Amino acid sequence: MKAAVLSTLPCLVVGARAAARHGCGPMDAHTPWEIWGTAPALPSRLHLVADGGAADYEIVDGRAVFQFDVDGVAVVARIMLAGTPGALFIAANASEPPLPTLAGAIPSARLASLMLISRACLLDARGWLPRMREFQRLRPLVSAAAITPAETAAFAALRREVEARTPPVHRASMRAPNEAFFGEFKHDDIRLFEHDDLHRTTCYYDEPLYLKAKDDRSLAIIPRHSFERMSHLDRSRLVREECHAIALERVVIPARELHIPCNPAHAYLYALHRICTDLATGWFREFAVETFDELASADTDFAGRFDHAVASGAVRPRSGGPMSAGQRRALQQSLARVAARQRVAGLPH
Repeated sequence: MKAAVLSTLPCLVVGARAAARHGCGPMDAHTPWEIWGTAPALPSRLHLVADGGAADYEIVDGRAVFQFDVDGVAVVARIMLAGTPGALFIAANASEPPLPTLAGAIPSARLASLMLISRACLLDARGWLPRMREFQRLRPLVSAAAITPAETAAFAALRREVEARTPPVHRASMRAPNEAFFGEFKHDDIRLFEHDDLHRTTCYYDEPLYLKAKDDRSLAIIPRHSFERMSHLDRSRLVREECHAIALERVVIPARELHIPCNPAHAYLYALHRICTDLATGWFREFAVETFDELASADTDFAGRFDHAVASGAVRPRSGGPMSAGQRRALQQSLARVAARQRVAGLPH
């Protein structure tokens, strides 16, 4: 392999190569290198050399990101400012055993750091599904006692950074009346059926669980104490019921109206992804993330149940007439946004 030199910056190997050092996941000669580095400033050109020449880079999320190839092996180097969350992880792993990399001997991240980095970044849609799979794979291997105070501080800082650049879709307080909170939906023209009807036709019991969990049914909020009183099964079903409604509303129904092939399982996973990122917040989102491995596949034929309700007349479209040209365009644009999000997140579609 030809040498690649990352100047004299403090660096850390993360990603698949670092995980492989701990026996976690396959690795071969073509496994990409992912290297983090820290610098006091990001000048116009850092001394990163590959194959004898400076590599091009772009600034992404405040980091200088270099991508190049050495003898068929991809290398991604992210250089960040001192004091940033990534720099805290580099410092927390400074004494770890080095790996002989394309950029010299560089410390390789601890398993706990790799798990925490994956967890902190799960609000970001980019590469979401592979990162979620990585988190699910690493989490059982890391005990709370194995996480150092320095890693805890680095995780908290990285989590705050990711949250700051990925705000939730809903900004209004859930203590608002239902009409005010749910009326905020800016793409109302893609709602061909009432949202509550989608819940009602795909719920597990005589009524949707979100209704059972409310202290005051006139308000949007589900109190945390009500959620925590539920069994684990019903907590999971509460998330699943929301996935059913989102999948139908955002993907399945628009696709069918436009005669576009649609896989309900992929629509369900898209909905779960949105709940784990920007359609939910707080403890509800945290529960969805922490139980993703249980929730990742639908456990009922929610699309078939909805079809049966429509065929029987139990639910009817919001408008009895044919779609307007404007509404058809809105559905097409919405599905295009969904497909773009699926590609960015690494989701099947």
